[in-house]
Amino acid sequence: MPVPALCLLWALAMVTRPASVAPVGGPELAEHEELTLLFHGSLQLVQALNGVYRTTEGRLTKARNSLGLYGRTIELLGQEVSRGRDAAQELRASLLETQMEEDILQLQAEATAEVLGEVAQAQKVLQDSVRQLEVQLRSAWLGPAYQEFEVLK
Repeated sequence: MPVPALCLLWALAMVTRPASVAPVGGPELAEHEELTLLFHGSLQLVQALNGVYRTTEGRLTKARNSLGLYGRTIELLGQEVSRGRDAAQELRASLLETQMEEDILQLQAEATAEVLGEVAQAQKVLQDSVRQLEVQLRSAWLGPAYQEFEVLK
């Protein structure tokens, strides 16, 4: 924008230069004043356009920077989402592994309970056998006196 403005100013200066050698008064003076007004208006227009250009350029720079920040934020959020997905997948795998271990432990607990039941039953059988053996041992040891004692009871 500054280069076209300088070209316009140079062209206007060239147009107004021959008018300055014209005699004072008459149509040339009016023409000179019109050119001066036109030059002044053009200069103001160029200055206004230059201000608009700079303001727009500043806004575009800010917008570009904001878009860059937003893009970076979205990229970071995308990475965070990816890490969250990975963590969720790891949790699912861990949960599945824990459930499998729980199932194995449940089967082991059931097998242990069954074995404990069998052991308790065998212990009862053994206790009954021990009692019978005690009775037989006492009767063999004490002999007929024990039998008489049992009869008296």
